[in-house]
Formats: sequence, C-alpha cells, structure tokens
Amino acid sequence: MKSLRMKISVILTAVIVLLLLGVSIINYKSAQNLYTQKVVEDELPLAVSNVAGEIGYSIDKVINTSYQMTKNDYLLKWIDDGEPTDTLSTLFAYNTDLMKAFNLSTAMFVSDKTLNYYTHDKILKQLSKDNPRDSWYFDVKNGKEINSLNIQVSEATGSLTLYVNSKVEKDGKFYGVSAIGVNLDDVVNLVTSKTMGEGSKFLMVDSSGLIKIEKSDRVGKVNVLDVLGKEKFDILMNKNGGVIRHSNGTNNLIIGSKYVPSLDWYLFGEMDEDVLLKDLNTLFYSAIGVILVAVIISILVALMMSSYLLKIILKLKTGLLSFFDLLNHKTNKAEPIDIRSKDEFGQMAELINKNTKAIEDDIKDQVLFISKANTFVNEIKDGNYEASL
Repeated sequence: MKSLRMKISVILTAVIVLLLLGVSIINYKSAQNLYTQKVVEDELPLAVSNVAGEIGYSIDKVINTSYQMTKNDYLLKWIDDGEPTDTLSTLFAYNTDLMKAFNLSTAMFVSDKTLNYYTHDKILKQLSKDNPRDSWYFDVKNGKEINSLNIQVSEATGSLTLYVNSKVEKDGKFYGVSAIGVNLDDVVNLVTSKTMGEGSKFLMVDSSGLIKIEKSDRVGKVNVLDVLGKEKFDILMNKNGGVIRHSNGTNNLIIGSKYVPSLDWYLFGEMDEDVLLKDLNTLFYSAIGVILVAVIISILVALMMSSYLLKIILKLKTGLLSFFDLLNHKTNKAEPIDIRSKDEFGQMAELINKNTKAIEDDIKDQVLFISKANTFVNEIKDGNYEASL
C-alpha cells in the first residue's frame, strides 16, 4: 500500500509540476513577446523621437539666433560706414549679450569687405584664402544654403565647437558671415545624459554612419555600417526613423533611430534587451520558486492527508473483518473500530460499532437460549418431565 501511495504521489507531483511549469513558461514567453513588441513599436521610437526633438529644438534655437544676427540693422549700417573702430564696443557688447542669453561659447562676425574676424571682445584675426583653417568661410560664402553647420576647434577658446554660420545679405549684397558657436561638450552632454533606463544609451552618427557623439572611444573611428551591416543600416538611416534588433555577440540590442534635420545627423537610441527583460525574468523565476514551494507544501499536506486516510481505512478494514468473523461465528466478540473523529469516518465507525454490539448481544442471547434448551432436553431424556425452559 505504501509503495502504491508513493508511486501515485510521485506521478501526481510530476504531472502537477510539469503542468505548472508549462503554463508559467507559456505565460512568460507571451509576456516577454508583448513587452518587447511594445518597446519596439511604441516606447523606443517615442523616446528617441522626444530626445531628437529636444536636440533639434536646442540646435534650431541657435540657428534662429544666428539668423537674427543677419537682420541686425546696426551691423549692416556699421559695415556700410566702413566698420569704424570707435564703435566696435557696441558690436562687442551685442555679441557678449547673445553669448550670455543663449549660453554660447562664441559669437562672431566675419566681414567680406575686410575679412576681419570679430569676436565678442576683439578682432581675432584677418582671414586668408591661403589659410586652410579659414576655408569654412569661403565654403559658406560660395554655398547655396543661408545657414550651415560645421564642427572645428575654436581659435578663440581652443575647445571643439559646433558653429552655426549664417550669410549676412541685404538687397542682393553679401556683407559677410555671422556665426555663433556652441561648445560641443554641451551637445555631447545633452545626448549622452539622456537614458531610457538601465542598459540604454543615446548616440549620434552623421549621414555616412560615422559615430559623432557617444560615451566611448568609437567617436570618429567607427562607422555603424561596418557594425550593423547594410540591411540594418539602411533601416536606421531612414529620415522617417526605424527600429532594428541586433546581437553584437555579447548583448541583444534594440536600436531605434531619428533624423535630426538641423544637424543632418541621426540620433540612435539603444536598449539592451537582456537588461530590459531583467525585471520580467526576475518575476518569472520568483513565480517558479513560489510554484515549487506551493507544490511541495501541497505534496506534504497530501501525504499527511493520505496517511490519515490510510490509517482510517485500515481501521475500518480491521473492524469489518472482525465483524464478518463474528457473523460467521468464527469469534464471539468483534474488535470495535477506534475512530473518534466527528467526520463521516467517525460516524461510520460509530454506526458499525453499535450494530456490532447489537449482534454480539443477540448472539449471546442465542447461545444462552441454546444452552438452556440443551439442558431442558437432557433433563427430559433423564425422565424429569417437570423440567421447563
């Protein structure tokens, strides 16, 4: 009996554990797919779009400021007057106010007439076509765009600077180029300080895929085309944005992109899928642990209950065998069933014990009657006709 009970317990336990694990794994995979799908379709594109919008707004604000410099009537009149040095302080003050108001690293103007490079506090130098560092000015002058951007080390501050250059023109006359500069560290901090949680980051690449901004040593050295391959590269380098899933051999990544027109660069938002699902994995393993504990407790309770029921059944079996022996006159007294519980088993034992007692009493009366009858018969045989039962 114990062997059978153990076999049944083991089989039932295995079936229950396998069913619960199967259901848990199915639910986990479904939740994992739904969560990842939500991130790919909604959360990541929205986060990348928001950060790209913030970067674009910051750059557009600088571009608008640079453009407004081109509409400065005082600047145009000052140039027409021959750029008198006795009023330079007004130009310097104007550039200084712009720098303070918009947190700029530099504000300057290059006159096409004199090629003087005016900063916020001095004439830095006079440009020359023969100087390679001055080629940016002639590129802007001869270019078709009113506004343009370039990145180079500022001669005024020595720091890597993002310049927004704007042509100064009026009535078809070209006066020069006004430019304002933003310390590239500010743009880098704006990009790299953003996060979508643990295991995520933002970076920027130019239109060719070369990494321009990232917290790593890959800046200016690595092209994402070589990292991702052409198919994934084409999906991301889409002006409408895109999302891909990519494994770099160590991490499973979800990467989204957004085009930033003002820079003609692309913002990439990158999330580590394994880190993303860490909480879900923890929840899954916790659920498995709870299920196993619950199964173990259930098995222990079931074993205790089965042990209790087995004892009750054995007592009923012993009592019924003794009762049948009584009925078959193999014994004169049946063993009472000792079950003192108030449940159905106790009620059954009490009923059997009462009937057994009644039958025992009847049997005793029958035995007594038969004994008296035998005595009466013997006395008649002996001639005692006065004997009676």
